[in-house]
Amino acid sequence: MQEVSEERDVLLARITKIVKHLMQKDSSYQYYLDKDKAIKMIFKYYSEKVSMEELKAMSDFRLTGFVEGDMTILLLIEGEDDIDLKAMSYV
Repeated sequence: MQEVSEERDVLLARITKIVKHLMQKDSSYQYYLDKDKAIKMIFKYYSEKVSMEELKAMSDFRLTGFVEGDMTILLLIEGEDDIDLKAMSYV
């Protein structure tokens, strides 16, 4: 049981590091996303839906790609309220 807890702590540390890096890299993440909320949501998804063995074997580069995709989706969801489709002209 302790091993599972340690694996989850390692995963949380990896995701936190990646999210912080991506937020520093892209100002739209900083402006629209709450860092702690993003970390919590992404960690919850990976800890529930992906096996720990698969996550341990995954390189930081690959995990960063997946997390960046997740953050982009969160960014679209957060920005959805800011978009007024009726105001857009359709040609």
